[in-house]
Amino acid sequence: MVLLIFQYGGFYGMIYGNGRKQGCCMPLLFARQPIIDRIDRIYGYELLYREEESKLYQSKDGDMATSQVMAASFLSMGFEAISGNKKAWINFTSTMLLQKTATLFPRDKLVVEILESVEPTEAVVKACRNLKDSGYTIALDDFVFKPGYEALIELADIIKVDFRLTSGNAERMGIVKRYGNGKIRFLAEKVETREEHQTAFNMGYSLFQGYYYCKPVLVHTQGIPPSTISHLQLIKVLEKQEPDFDELVDIIQRDVAFTYEILKIANTVYYYRGNRVTSVKRAALTMGLKELKKWAFITALRKTGGNNQDVIIKTSVQRAKFLELLCEKSGFGQHKTEFFTLGLLSMIDILTGCELGSLLPELPMGEQAKRVMSGSYDNGLMSVYFQLMLAYEQGRWRELQALSESLPVPLELVKEAYTEAAIWANCCDMA
Repeated sequence: MVLLIFQYGGFYGMIYGNGRKQGCCMPLLFARQPIIDRIDRIYGYELLYREEESKLYQSKDGDMATSQVMAASFLSMGFEAISGNKKAWINFTSTMLLQKTATLFPRDKLVVEILESVEPTEAVVKACRNLKDSGYTIALDDFVFKPGYEALIELADIIKVDFRLTSGNAERMGIVKRYGNGKIRFLAEKVETREEHQTAFNMGYSLFQGYYYCKPVLVHTQGIPPSTISHLQLIKVLEKQEPDFDELVDIIQRDVAFTYEILKIANTVYYYRGNRVTSVKRAALTMGLKELKKWAFITALRKTGGNNQDVIIKTSVQRAKFLELLCEKSGFGQHKTEFFTLGLLSMIDILTGCELGSLLPELPMGEQAKRVMSGSYDNGLMSVYFQLMLAYEQGRWRELQALSESLPVPLELVKEAYTEAAIWANCCDMA
């Protein structure tokens, strides 16, 4: 086991060889936004530093913002802890490029995003060429052609096109036609509707990013399919407060695919204890019965939704852990199970394509949780925590601050809970 002790700015932290956090602090609020490919799989995450009271990345000091994101996500948590086995996209300023900061991180796990404000000086172009020659992926952020950018375009692997800044489809298509050379991939950024996604898809964009992918439009079916009912019944069994060891192991072992997914999770770095787990019973002993129940619950949910639901599953899992941790950290640990369930099932209608009203009677939830699921909020703890979770996801920092001040939840604990939830949710990538 390797222990690294580091200092960055005014804080210290420790990283163990397995990437798990031991006593480090988060210096800022940050969020990760998924980037998906053409078949709806998560390709990577952009790590965004968002100033409070703003949804947008608009720090007064770009170098400091980039440094803080790296410190928070890579130094204090370990590189792969935040991004899992996906690529991490980070904004780089001229100074960071010239200082060769990117070379501190694995070339196969980092996408170097060159900010639109970077001037393509001879030194900057040389720094980018060195990164490219070393195997790093180069992306041009918020691309708008300017004279002198030819050298950076030649080095680019990915061009990001902001769908809010571009004037219309003609300009978006023109960029693809003009710079598409068979080597450059195009990413549609800030996609907010199904129509925009489809338009970008048809134009040849191969990567996509935006709030739409965290809450896509629901396409309803005309009833609950029998297979979905079966999986919901399994979820009900798993939701028992005190699961019986043998019963839970038996439920999992009945399904080969179910067993396979649980064993993959049990063998991730997060749970690894030195010996490979080869049975469900051993997984229960390694992970603990309660942890096994959670992942069985999540696996059942994944089976309910079918294929190509990576973003929805990952968001649901992160929500579940976030709400559970908020309960623990604020002294309401007795409610953590029902809050975990609320987060996990909060997008069940999107996942199944069924009307929420028809699903609610089948869900293992109390009436209060069902009201929150329906968007009927009150001043209760569950309603307020759920709204706090949504505010964090969407970068509504002013609202987040107000909610945290009205409850016994210091903002520092909220940040901590989000980061820990993101790391825990990365186990989904192994299932």
